[in-house]
Amino acid sequence: MVKKLNIAFVWHFHQPSYQENSQGDFLMPWVRLHATKDYLDMLTRLEDFKNIKLNFNISPVLIDSIEKYIQGAKDIHLKLLLCDIKDLDRDDKLFILENFFDVNYSNMLLSRSYYSLLNEKRVRCAAKTSLVDSFTDQDYADIMANFTLCWIDKRFKTKYDGLSYLMEKEKDFTLEDRQKIYEIQLKIIKDILPTYKKYQDDGRIEISTNPYYHPILPLLINLSETNYPYIENLPKALLGGLKDAKEQISMALDKFEKTFGKRPCGMWLSEQCVSKKTLNLLSNFKINWTVLDEGILSESIGREFSRDFEGNLEDPFALCVNYALKKDKNRTNIIFADSLFANLVGFGYGSYDSEVAANDLYEKIKTVQNKLQNSPKEQHLLTIAMDGENCWESYQNDGDEFLNTLYRLIEEDETLNTVLISDFVSKSQAEDLPKIASGSWINRSFELWVGEPTKNVAWRYLNQTKEDFDKFLKEILLSAKTNFDKAKANKMMHDAREEIFIAEGSDWFWWYGEPNESGSDIIFDYLFRERLRNVYRIFSKDIPEYLNIPLISMVGKPIRHAIGHISPTIDGKADDVYGEWENAGYIFLPDSPTFSKMKSIKGIYYGCDNENLYFKFEVSRQTVSKTNHFIKNQIHIYLRSPIQTALSPLRVISRTNNIYPTAKNGFSHEIMFAFNKDDLLPPVLSVAIQGGLWQMKLMKHDKYAYKDVIELKISYKDLGLEENTPVEFCVVSATGGIINEIYPQDVLLTLNNNV
Repeated sequence: MVKKLNIAFVWHFHQPSYQENSQGDFLMPWVRLHATKDYLDMLTRLEDFKNIKLNFNISPVLIDSIEKYIQGAKDIHLKLLLCDIKDLDRDDKLFILENFFDVNYSNMLLSRSYYSLLNEKRVRCAAKTSLVDSFTDQDYADIMANFTLCWIDKRFKTKYDGLSYLMEKEKDFTLEDRQKIYEIQLKIIKDILPTYKKYQDDGRIEISTNPYYHPILPLLINLSETNYPYIENLPKALLGGLKDAKEQISMALDKFEKTFGKRPCGMWLSEQCVSKKTLNLLSNFKINWTVLDEGILSESIGREFSRDFEGNLEDPFALCVNYALKKDKNRTNIIFADSLFANLVGFGYGSYDSEVAANDLYEKIKTVQNKLQNSPKEQHLLTIAMDGENCWESYQNDGDEFLNTLYRLIEEDETLNTVLISDFVSKSQAEDLPKIASGSWINRSFELWVGEPTKNVAWRYLNQTKEDFDKFLKEILLSAKTNFDKAKANKMMHDAREEIFIAEGSDWFWWYGEPNESGSDIIFDYLFRERLRNVYRIFSKDIPEYLNIPLISMVGKPIRHAIGHISPTIDGKADDVYGEWENAGYIFLPDSPTFSKMKSIKGIYYGCDNENLYFKFEVSRQTVSKTNHFIKNQIHIYLRSPIQTALSPLRVISRTNNIYPTAKNGFSHEIMFAFNKDDLLPPVLSVAIQGGLWQMKLMKHDKYAYKDVIELKISYKDLGLEENTPVEFCVVSATGGIINEIYPQDVLLTLNNNV
């Protein structure tokens, strides 16, 4: 008889606070857009699978944002959507052109043919100074309507009156149409929390929570917990950090109970970041379980998990049982997720046929089950825990076919059983874990949130604001003599502490510095500093000048643009004796102590003359000399010509859910080359063809050289372009077809003969 395998799906939902203050508008629309595309859809598909049970994790700050939309809050995108087009000024229209195409190219933009034509028009006209005037008022209305409809799940077409009509309509949207789109969005948003509570009360799902504003608890408690070599000038611990960590947990439990009617059993630690002291807090709060990444288990037990060539675990037993720290008084259960499954769903399967991908995942589940047949334990748990909102854009129909096929295969298999985590741990004896290693789901470390210079500055700003908060509070409490003054002081204390709690969130530190880039780093930087500035405003104190200076990195943006024609000799020599690259544009890629080891290039020169495009790459010898493998150092130059009708997406793969804005464009040409410490492989040209595909083309007039630097000459003739045709471009550094970095990351650069 086949031993059953329990499966716990844990879908994690989180967005930070996008407001400048508690009363302000949202500066970014992602809560509203994901609310109408992912949150409710991920739950209600259970109507078709009566035997499937799921676990969801919803952060309290996300719940706050959902409630604020219900109460009437707006975001900038939404205000424009609801605006009479006649009232839009040129800045509004430019904002629409720059921000209302922020969708997946293949699965969202191309699914709406007229919207796609508007995007092609935007690309063709991008080099014109009169870009805004190239579109009619009706075009702007249609752009905003199509963008918003792309972010509503198609499963809702028949559920909400009027949505089917709007989805089938692609042009000539009226103000009334756009208002109706928002009304439908608001209905979906209003349905989210009550529906989750209903499914919870019916026993179909379990919901867990996070520390309230999604802070990295180990770093709040003890910055030195990281054992990281580049924590320069940082205090060992944030002032009051342990107290704040406790408060963030306590507030989250209260918010959950208020929203869903009972205390949660589980807590998903922000970014699955853990330490011994963090687990102690969970235990003290009598939290029954948490989910961590398999890398933390490896570090904790001192054993790596071996996998075969397909990624399957050789011995999955250790990952398929629950644990508790040996000396944990309250025995918080620790579930470790198999990272292969999260990586496949999150980053691997999106470009595959959905049914093929679902069947492949099912077979991998069965492989785990087969290897557990001789285990001495009767009950095992395979945990698939991951972000549940960002990956579906890369899937056909927002993951509909993939999830439906996967759930159907599991439901029809009597030897597989989806479970609520609390149900499993209540019936299973936890294995003793002698210790817990500190770290996160990424690289088993905290380096994505601390250590990089810009991140460290942000931590220092936060700590200084906390010190000033304590000082201001003491002053006002000492001066408060009447009950009115004391009540006022308590209100100020509460409001200022909330601003600090928000600034402790993980998202700000994630986007600061390298290696992550959101395309909206300016806004994230502004919001972080604005929350700290609010502390000073609440106490009527002068805001420190340093908080008015942006912290965002300028990595990948040119420190100078091309100012004239260049026609350099292509010899691969670093010396520019005759100043042949003097008029070229230049992108400087600064090293940092954390991530310089990843960079294969240090700088990029670019320019053109009447007949050719030119690129020069400064090679990071220290990095390149570490390997002879060409696969390690790949450079892709992506070009977009306004006269090309066929545009195709990047052929390189993103490591994370966070897609650079430049990567969301379509391109007409790709030039790829690879190199090692000694040699350069010949560049390969591919040209976009219909259907989002690429066709290889022969280059007859190119020239390249590699000695000290890499130099390329690319002919307009080889590109099939007339002389003097302006082209936009970006450069991708990759390893084995997987993106390391994109330059620049927010907007494409232009090579134009009219300089």
